[in-house]
Formats: sequence, structure tokens, C-alpha cells
Amino acid sequence: MQRRVVRWMLCAVLAGCASHPAEPGVPPPEPAAPAGSCPTEKLAFTQATGCQNDGSVEFCLPRDEQVVQRVRALAPELRGPIGGGGRARCDLSKEELYFIPMPEACQVADALPDETWATICRVAADPAVARIVPTWYE
Repeated sequence: MQRRVVRWMLCAVLAGCASHPAEPGVPPPEPAAPAGSCPTEKLAFTQATGCQNDGSVEFCLPRDEQVVQRVRALAPELRGPIGGGGRARCDLSKEELYFIPMPEACQVADALPDETWATICRVAADPAVARIVPTWYE
């Protein structure tokens, strides 16, 4: 009987050690977007063509710090705000332009890696994001 109790306690202690809590102030990583859940109607490209741009994709966000922080939690690599309306055609009276840079893998392929695609899908799913387009500098 005593051995069973010791075994049970050992299992309980080891099970508690198996999980790694997030560091304070650091949001846990977002899970990949489930298959079929990407709001592709908001995207001006597909995963197969997502690297065909000048190094990033862009979109508008309202001038609201809470919204920006929420989107930054989805895409820590988020860059911006950047002046101008960009290809996304932000309404500068109430929006600002933001970018998600493309990974190095895009230098040798047209298709976005799954991880980058999942990030873009999560951002596109945010209600504040109307459209995500490729960046083209001219």
C-alpha cells in the first residue's frame, strides 16, 4: 500500500514538472491556424505565391495602441507604423501602415513557409485587419 502511494506521489510530481509555464510578461506562442480557417478573402496572395513581393506584406491598423499590441502579440516581427498609405491604401486620418517581413526562405522560393503563413492567417483573422497585400516598392 505504501509503495502505491509513493509511486502515485512520484508520478504526480513528475507530471507537474513536464509543463513549462510561460515567463511572466511573455505571451505564450500562438498555435498554428487550423487548416481551412485562414480568412483568405482578406489576402491578396496565396501561400504558394506569398513570397512574391519586395520583402514584406502590409496592412492598415487603426490608430489604437490596444489593437496594435494585440496584433503584435500575433506577429512579434511586426514593423511599423510606417508613414504613408502604402499598397494597402491606409486612410491616414485614422489608420497607420504596418509590415510583416518575409523570412529568409522567401529568397529561394515563391511559397511561404507554413509558420509564416500561419502568422499571416492569425493577423488576417483579427477584426481590425481589412486586407493584407504584398509590398511593392517603385
